[in-house]
Amino acid sequence: MFQFIVKKFIKNYQDTTLPHVRASYGTVCSILSIICNGLMVVFKLVFGFLTNSVAIQADGFNNLSDMGSNLATLFGFKLAGKHPDADHPYGHGRYEYITGLIISFLIFLVAFSSLKESFLKFIQPELLHFQTGAVIVLVISILIKFWMASFNKKAGQLIDSTSLRAAAQDSLNDVITTLATLISLCLSLVIDWPIDGIIGTIVSLFVLKSGIDIFKETVDPLLGQSPDKELIDQIYDYVMSFDKVMGIHDFMLHDYGPGRQYMTFHAEVSCHEDMMEIHDQIDLIERELLEKFHVLTTIHMDPIDMDDHLTNELREIVKKIVTQINHQYSIHDFRIVNGPTHTNLIFDVLIPADDCIKHKDLKQLIQSKVKEVNSQYFCVIQIDHAFI
Repeated sequence: MFQFIVKKFIKNYQDTTLPHVRASYGTVCSILSIICNGLMVVFKLVFGFLTNSVAIQADGFNNLSDMGSNLATLFGFKLAGKHPDADHPYGHGRYEYITGLIISFLIFLVAFSSLKESFLKFIQPELLHFQTGAVIVLVISILIKFWMASFNKKAGQLIDSTSLRAAAQDSLNDVITTLATLISLCLSLVIDWPIDGIIGTIVSLFVLKSGIDIFKETVDPLLGQSPDKELIDQIYDYVMSFDKVMGIHDFMLHDYGPGRQYMTFHAEVSCHEDMMEIHDQIDLIERELLEKFHVLTTIHMDPIDMDDHLTNELREIVKKIVTQINHQYSIHDFRIVNGPTHTNLIFDVLIPADDCIKHKDLKQLIQSKVKEVNSQYFCVIQIDHAFI
């Protein structure tokens, strides 16, 4: 069913990295969810009034609130697909994250409301009355919601969408809560305990946890989380496959929404080769990264001397000193400036983002160890924190 609907309504459905294809997935999923929830609202309210079942009517109004989150997802994808403008030159892709945030708040609301009702039922148990009609309605609701959760989950994984994954989790939460209601109703035939309140409390806590997980997943990219390591490794291996590039460092990757990533890094190149030829290859790499990984990239060239024996020897000495201090540390942009009385060793030290060592202390430690090698060596050090 998933493949049939996707092929039928989404043009170029296989190219999920394109923003307009992602928007089509979001639109189709949102409209399907709105239709399914709308049908359940009408079905449950009508059946609830005919059977005079308050529980079924309440479940119908819950589906009405679900339609609100589906509309939020729909508008989120529409807004995320807007063309960049003067006030938002990087586009509007982060609207998709905001949509996931809204859904997480709605899940919190449902969880706390359900927790309150479950607690009241636990301390003031109400006698449940088994109704065959209610069971039929609940089973149909479970099947529809499970299909919606499965559909949104597949689409969310396919286009890497936090808002669709949030919508899938929201539907799955409804499956679990409705299933809990069904179990409570069936157990009421044989058990006099306040089973409704007990199961409701357990389910409410589960829904609350899922809301927290979705909240974290949507907040992290808004705050600027570390990029996917697998993506960075692929980019690193690809860039290093070009013969003019001798090393890369100072990676920075900015996420302005799915399919809207901007990256910068420094590429070390030989200072002895033709700069025009190197520049031509750097331009090619930037174009290829956009084509292959859909990341708009700006590369800064760092000319380095790999043919000077003394420079190479001192680079290895300093690299060993730095890694002995901390195996996670590394150096780059190494060069030397010789003088009549001393030699300056100029380089950058890259340390992890969460490393709290004082820069002044680290510089002094490195300088003292370099002095042990030769008292005429002076270090000019720049400390960088890794963004990757």
